[in-house]
Amino acid sequence: MRKLRVIVNAVPLATVNTGIGRYLRCLYAALERAYGDRLDIAYFDGRAVSDTPPRPPENLAGRSHLTSLLWKLPPAVGLAVRLARHWQREAAFYRAAKGFDIYHEAAFFPFRVPPGVATVFTVHDLSLLTMPERHPAERVRYFNRYFHKRLPGVARYLAVSKYTKAEMVRLLDLDPARIRVTWNAHEPEVFHPVDLPLPAGVPERYFLFVGTNDPRKNLHVIPKALAAAGLSVPLVTAGWSGWSGERMEGTPPIEMGYCDDATLAALYSKALALVYPSIYEGFGLPVLEAMACRCPVVTTRLTSLPEVAGEAGIYLDAPSDPVSMGETLARVAVDDALRETSARLGLARSALFSWDETARRTLEEFEKSLERG
Repeated sequence: MRKLRVIVNAVPLATVNTGIGRYLRCLYAALERAYGDRLDIAYFDGRAVSDTPPRPPENLAGRSHLTSLLWKLPPAVGLAVRLARHWQREAAFYRAAKGFDIYHEAAFFPFRVPPGVATVFTVHDLSLLTMPERHPAERVRYFNRYFHKRLPGVARYLAVSKYTKAEMVRLLDLDPARIRVTWNAHEPEVFHPVDLPLPAGVPERYFLFVGTNDPRKNLHVIPKALAAAGLSVPLVTAGWSGWSGERMEGTPPIEMGYCDDATLAALYSKALALVYPSIYEGFGLPVLEAMACRCPVVTTRLTSLPEVAGEAGIYLDAPSDPVSMGETLARVAVDDALRETSARLGLARSALFSWDETARRTLEEFEKSLERG
């Protein structure tokens, strides 16, 4: 039987290992491992294709700085930069995609494809539609220019949570039968309870936030909450600086910046709790990673987060209210039994999410995409 020829837009793999890049790396490792005898996978890196995934840049700090500069440009200039890069990549992709059966896209929207190539599109969230004011203006303009125009060419959709699927049906008027939920997962060989030294400057007791400083993540509320509760426990943050313009009041967090996976696992494993007060997520990967490391999780009942945290979550009643959040964090800081229950339930729940299962579902949708029309 002939292998299915799949081309994936792997440009996110050539950047920092977060978000979409992590999704692609883990998913395609699972696909290659389990279905290498059925799939012939090619990775598009923005210029050409290869049979191996692109690697992230060695100078991660430099790449992060360039991205930050793009966010700070006037929106019209930032959009012009994005469009020039997009046109170049789309032209190269169109040439490279000829002769493939399936194209998989997991970023903002799909490229144009040659005739005969079926498109499968993973949607992580629709915050650019529901919360455009919480994104850089140039990104919103770029998204709006192409997103809806490209949807008619999609054969099958993948959604990273039941919540995201419901949003796709509600906002995009898609047939739910064309959307398959393929949850994100964690890497158990990386994210598990570890007893490793913490980075310099991190104290024995701390709360942890992991992620980009995106306004919808509500990071700026945590220091205010700690101050409101009179807690001396510091906040440690790990992740990109992001584009939030919210004022950070209270004791400044201990900023670790981008961390490698081993450091992240150590931070999760020894934190009093992950504090993740986001008001909008398509999935919420830090919640799952924390649970896999037996770290208690303080989060919200909004969007996809209860779908991930389940009964293990310690839920905030008002995630944007510093006083209310402070009361919850004060309880978590002193209640050993509460933390132990969240950690125990979280570790068990994390085992329900598997890249092998996500790969199996993805393969089925690849095959279904060829049945269209």
